[in-house]
Amino acid sequence: MEITRSEDCLIFNGLTPEITKMDSVYNALAEFMKKKQANDPSDRFNFIVFQEDGPNYLNNFTLYPEYIIDTLKSLNATITRANVAGGIFVAVTFIIDVFKKISDKFFRLIILVDEGSRKIPPQFIPVLEDLIGKVKDMPFFIDVIRINDYNFQEGEKLNKLAKTCNGKLYQIDRIRDLFPLLDELSEKKYVKIPEFYFKPSAPYIPNENQPFYINLADAPIEVEKTSTCAICFQKDNYNIVQCPSCEILAHKTCWAQWAKTTNIGIPHVFRCHNCFNILKLDSDFVHDVHAGKIPTAEQLREIKVRNIVEYLQDLEAEKKPEIIHVPDPMALEGVANEYIEDVPLENNINARKKSDINVIICPNCSKIATSMKKKCPYCGFQLF
Repeated sequence: MEITRSEDCLIFNGLTPEITKMDSVYNALAEFMKKKQANDPSDRFNFIVFQEDGPNYLNNFTLYPEYIIDTLKSLNATITRANVAGGIFVAVTFIIDVFKKISDKFFRLIILVDEGSRKIPPQFIPVLEDLIGKVKDMPFFIDVIRINDYNFQEGEKLNKLAKTCNGKLYQIDRIRDLFPLLDELSEKKYVKIPEFYFKPSAPYIPNENQPFYINLADAPIEVEKTSTCAICFQKDNYNIVQCPSCEILAHKTCWAQWAKTTNIGIPHVFRCHNCFNILKLDSDFVHDVHAGKIPTAEQLREIKVRNIVEYLQDLEAEKKPEIIHVPDPMALEGVANEYIEDVPLENNINARKKSDINVIICPNCSKIATSMKKKCPYCGFQLF
């Protein structure tokens, strides 16, 4: 069976202003977003562009396409050549952060590059493949559009990354060809659901990627006071815990029962019924609850889950997305931001070996980083 959902689309504009006419690009993107929202008003958008020392993007997706276009135009004069590797890494880690908080979404990354975009160093490919391989089953899709760029080796690298994440590489010669291509990409993505799942929308996370999501999830905070459970509505002080994201209170046993039908593909990792943030409980504890020690099916049916579109509108009404700037997480220090294709690693004293570069989760802020950096690029926490 195939299903589709509301989509959050991140556009990585890796095009070079000196080479590509940005006004035409913005017009094509405006039409793309307009068509997507005509089909599904809950689709949201974001972007990534590079300035001199790193990428800019909005701190959240927005429901308003015109905000994307206006912001891109305001940054146009400062856009520089994009580090494609760094942009992909930032895009994926940003989407992981959104996935923690929002349910029932498909995530998409559309990458636009031209001959001026910086090439991906070969030693970064395994890192990107590892990170993408962990998140492709969210589901997450990557499509790459190359405009008038005929570097065969770079095309092979981008094609491999796109295929790893359920997407394709597209090659066009002229900017006017971008309009019909984006029109095609505005259609919904679909995924196949294994037949052995008991409901059509059931998630699926391969065993080898489950530790990544377990580490990503937040553990509820224990509360030692009499409180009303937001699930069963009983007031007591027995095993009450709190969601660290929205601070709603519930019995740990009630959340364990709730996890039976709301887990993300791992039985003890599930979403808060109020804010959709990913939570986790002890796996043995959840197993015991599911075995029938605390049967509360009737009470669970009374839970009023918030409508996702209304929830997103409330979030954006409360705080509009803002532009944030982060250091390039995959810049090779000492190479002056210039990546030379196929330079042997042993000739680059500033580059780490392939086996030395790993994807890690900062223990302080839970952001995704690489072992290339001694400090977390987001919070400055000492990693090594």
